[in-house]
Amino acid sequence: MATRPASVEQQQMLVQWCMSAQVFSEPAFRRAIKRITTTSNSTEEDDGDVVVVEGEAEGGDVDLHGIVEVINESMRSFSLELRSCMEQTSGVRMWALSNTNADGISTGATPYSASELSVLKTLIEGVVTEAQGNYSLTLHDALRMAANVGGSRAEALQLIRKFSNDAWLSSDDGLTGGYVCLGERSIIELQSFFSSGFADYVRMCSLCKEMATCGVVCMECLEPVHPYCAVQLASASLGDQLACPACNKIISQPRRRFGPGERGVPHELLLSKEGGDGEEEEEPATQSIKKLRIEDSDGDWGGGSKAGAH
Repeated sequence: MATRPASVEQQQMLVQWCMSAQVFSEPAFRRAIKRITTTSNSTEEDDGDVVVVEGEAEGGDVDLHGIVEVINESMRSFSLELRSCMEQTSGVRMWALSNTNADGISTGATPYSASELSVLKTLIEGVVTEAQGNYSLTLHDALRMAANVGGSRAEALQLIRKFSNDAWLSSDDGLTGGYVCLGERSIIELQSFFSSGFADYVRMCSLCKEMATCGVVCMECLEPVHPYCAVQLASASLGDQLACPACNKIISQPRRRFGPGERGVPHELLLSKEGGDGEEEEEPATQSIKKLRIEDSDGDWGGGSKAGAH
């Protein structure tokens, strides 16, 4: 039998742990569940809903799906829900207890002042709409944008660090050469905000169908693949070839990458591709793709410090 909370008290303890952790990995979540369930009686116990048997909390599997269902049902009246996203480079699933009414940044990031929310909103929108399609800002640009909203660059740096600690952003701590990207909490909690206000800028991995802010791009169809998903596809193929899940064409070397410090694929190009209704509309996008291929033929390029919810 899989490990699950055996009482309302244990469910409450688990919810409190989730709220305290804010954003947490699935392995950490499973360890917390096992630790909390070991506080149950040392004999089999049944409250009419879920059961824990002695020894299973230590060595049994965690019924994560069932636990998430129980927690979400109990928190529905408070407009809270456990949601997750995949860390794009490692493949580790990240979780957060999110506000289901958080259609905007103001609702989701409630601990901040009005001026702090303005800075956070400006930075998140800047990251998402960054022209080259890398979903990142240089730390220099991020500091400039934040200071323009109000305050000094020193205050802006402290705010960026604060937002990064709370997982709304992810940033290097260096003063030069770093990048500011979306944090896991933004990707988990602001899906409605992105889809309603920035649908033209949101890319979804063609394999796992989750939001992609870094990875490789198929130069036949311009569909993205997460770094982790690309590794899984290549390792499962003969000769480590990477076939695009969307069009089945081989994504050949050198591969076009997007993310902090990469060449990227401009949003303008993607919009021209998606908006074309006929040959005349599609021709500029086709020419742009050919230009990108010529650039890539110079060599597999990419550099800079990598930061973000990858």
